[in-house]
Parts: sequence; C-alpha cells; structure tokens
Amino acid sequence: MKVISNTAISLDGRINTIEGTFTLLGSAVDHQKMQHIRRLADAVLVGGQTFRNWPYPSISDRPDDQGAIWNVVVSRSGDIPLLPEFVNEPRTRKLLLLDRQLRPPSVPAEIEVEVYQGPLPHAPISWMMECLAERGVKNLLVEAGGELLSQFVAADALDELYVTLCPVLIGGKTTPGLVGGLGFSLLQMPRLTLLSSEVVGDEIFLHYRVNREAKTAKS
Repeated sequence: MKVISNTAISLDGRINTIEGTFTLLGSAVDHQKMQHIRRLADAVLVGGQTFRNWPYPSISDRPDDQGAIWNVVVSRSGDIPLLPEFVNEPRTRKLLLLDRQLRPPSVPAEIEVEVYQGPLPHAPISWMMECLAERGVKNLLVEAGGELLSQFVAADALDELYVTLCPVLIGGKTTPGLVGGLGFSLLQMPRLTLLSSEVVGDEIFLHYRVNREAKTAKS
C-alpha cells in the first residue's frame, strides 16, 4: 500500500492556531491541488481530533468506475460526531478504526467499525493498514494532525509527503506542528528527497519522498 500525506503549514511549521479549531491556511490554489491528490487515493484517513474539528466527508472527484472513496476516522475514544452530512454522503464509504478495546459506538449501518483487540495501549499503524488492505485500498492519503502522522513516520509507513508552505506565522509553545510525537534523534530522523517544488503567488508547494533506505542504514 502506498501512503502519502498532504498538509498545509505555516512558515514556522504549524498546522493550526492557538484556538485549536478548524483552520484553513492554504489558498484556493492549495485546495485545487488537494483535490488532485485526493483523486489519486482510494481512502482518506484522519484522526479523531481532526474529524471533530471538521466532521464532514472528504470528497474526491475521481472517476465513477474507481468507486466511492473511503473516509477513515481513527479514534482512541470513539467520541465521533456523526452528522447526516457525513453519514449520508453517497460518494464515500465510511470506516471507524477504534484503537482501544471499547464497545463500538452506536453507528448507522452505512459506517463500518473495526476495534483493535491487541495488547498494546494503542492500535499500531500496521493494524490500520491491514484493515484498509482488506477493503481493497492500495493508495492511502493521510490528512491527519501531527500526532497521528508521527505514528506513520515512526512506523516507517509513509512513502511521500505533500506540503504547502503558507505565508503566515503562528508560533506558540503548544500549537501543533506538521509532525508531533516524541520526536527523533539525530541518527534516526527520517531523510527526505525533494521530488518537486512550485511557487504560486506567496505559497510554495513541496513534494517529498521518504528515504527509507537512508534511515535503515543509520539504524
């Protein structure tokens, strides 16, 4: 399975402001490019906090013969707002991945639910990808926040990153960044190769490949 991420960030690497609510950092051009990236994906995966901030479907204009795109929400608590706009969207298939041994919430039949039953405190990325592979997902787009994205990076499961560098500054000690988690040491931090860059107005659109072989060589 190919896994890519797409994130708009500030010049200082932040993805949200101090309010912590849904924030659009990118321009209309960024949104057009986001749609192009979604068109290449079989599934869009977000975390619970991202979904609570924007509990609406991730729509793709991919051809009808490719089928509806999966909307996947990963949650530790199962506290997911299931609005009619999300549940009843015919262009998407829905999947909740709960990473604790909790009883699945009462959800409509249109939404599939998988609960991780393993011994770890949180569901591993490998389990999430297995759930998606069983549903025929070959290209996964991660539009999650920094904490969940850091899990994909730490699991060596991320292949490519699309990053839109937006002309704003956010700052703050607690505002979330592109990648969260515990961080990486000097020898273990992933190395990237720039595949393309484009300047449109005041934004810079970057496309990177994760160099897994470089990380392995330093481990």
